[in-house]
Amino acid sequence: MTGLLAVTTTGLMLFACQKSSTSPDAPATPSPAAPRTSAFTVTFDENPLAFRSSGCSFSTPQGWYTQARLQETGGAIFTPATLTQKLDGNIVSFLTESFSSRFGACSGMAFTPGMILANGAACGTIGVCTASAFATYQFSVSGTDANGHALTFDSPVLQLGARATGQSIPAAQSSLMPSAPTPRASLPLEIHR
Repeated sequence: MTGLLAVTTTGLMLFACQKSSTSPDAPATPSPAAPRTSAFTVTFDENPLAFRSSGCSFSTPQGWYTQARLQETGGAIFTPATLTQKLDGNIVSFLTESFSSRFGACSGMAFTPGMILANGAACGTIGVCTASAFATYQFSVSGTDANGHALTFDSPVLQLGARATGQSIPAAQSSLMPSAPTPRASLPLEIHR
């Protein structure tokens, strides 16, 4: 019986010392990295934005306008398809235009017309030229990134400052139809239409 006990004990010891095939020490199979998705930050040169009595556009010199910068932060090329502009939270048809008519190269950065490069940026003049009163401006850009993700990005809300007390706009300077600001020649940006 001593021999049987010795064989049983030895067998149990060998069994207990073997590694299991489902050991937690086995290396895990790495999963493939998820494709990058475009992401953006939007900055304005000014916010809140002061009302200007001149310099907005030839036909409507008064209004609110500033520079905006869209910085791609997700590491994927983005191709804009639409630009939607809102005043006081409402989409306005008189500001219907293409992304390329408002945005182009930022000073000192690589730029390819029709897209925003991965970790790149697009800059432009945004706002509204009008004799009417509005309190806020916002834009949205929709498109597709290089990995096929359909995306829409909303800018922060731009606060539009009030006209100075007693400021009037002569009827001769007032346009019946508000318009988008024309890019200013003195600004260091390239607008591709």
